[in-house]
Amino acid sequence: MKFVRNYCSWFFIALSLALSPLALGAQPSWITGESAEYSNDQYLIGRGVGSTEEEAKNRARGDLAQIFEVRIEVVNQDITTVAKSGKKEQVDKLSTQQVSAKTDKVVSGISIAKTWRDPVSQDFHALAVLPRAQASASLREELAKIDDELQQQMKATKAAGDPLLKVAALTQALQASVKRDGFQASLKVVDPSGQGVQAPISQASVQKQINDTLKGIRIAPEVVEDADTKEFASILKGGLASAGFLASNSAAADLVLEGKLTLTDLGVRDGWNWVRATVEVSLVEKESRRVRGSQTWPVKASAHDPKTARSRALIEVEKLFKQELRSTIIGFAAN
Repeated sequence: MKFVRNYCSWFFIALSLALSPLALGAQPSWITGESAEYSNDQYLIGRGVGSTEEEAKNRARGDLAQIFEVRIEVVNQDITTVAKSGKKEQVDKLSTQQVSAKTDKVVSGISIAKTWRDPVSQDFHALAVLPRAQASASLREELAKIDDELQQQMKATKAAGDPLLKVAALTQALQASVKRDGFQASLKVVDPSGQGVQAPISQASVQKQINDTLKGIRIAPEVVEDADTKEFASILKGGLASAGFLASNSAAADLVLEGKLTLTDLGVRDGWNWVRATVEVSLVEKESRRVRGSQTWPVKASAHDPKTARSRALIEVEKLFKQELRSTIIGFAAN
């Protein structure tokens, strides 16, 4: 009798397991809803479906990682609208790449908590999780480093007697602020309050200080060589204005931006007239005549006739100044 009773007990246990929801292929709650074991207030969640288990896991990891990527992209778009020159946009992209690389380290903490195979469709489902506390600690550590860098650059700004050195320090501070916004966006995703960590100084404030300082730097544009092209003088002056500097007359200026332009006819190739323009700028201190820096750019343009080719070359020089003159002059600050 004892054997029969034990046998019956084991039979009913086996039967109850066989008739359980999971054994019958019932869909786990985490497939479409919140997991009881991995609650949203403690974990970031990603879900994935695939024809193989590995594919489902990879898609779940990607689903979770996308939370960070989307926020970084949105911040980058906002930052780009603040930028006033083409070169600045490249700085933004570089900073965003740095944020993405660092965020990858945070995302590397993702683990696959659950998997399930649909008995009907035979598709695999995976649940990826990342503890909010772990991700938050990593992001806050990065923000602390950036805030320290930002404050150091702002101290250098106050200590700089040379306005160009001041702009250089402010530009470094702006780049740090750009990186910071990316990490702050990620932290807002991780932090249940959505607050993150307040910046010691806003990006808008740094940008305003740069613009105000640039307007106080008096630079006189001076054409040294223009290849008999009268338009070059206005292009040089316009480039200074686009860079944010206030073009001054020679008497009131502290610095002189000397510009040289040479045009070389490269002849006809495949029915097109080609012209090469070589443009050079040098920033010179007016009183001491010390050269703070020089930069040369080659430009090519073509057209069906030589005159139009020369005009197009000048247009390319104008575009070049609008994109790169500001960062070039600021780069001369260390010389």
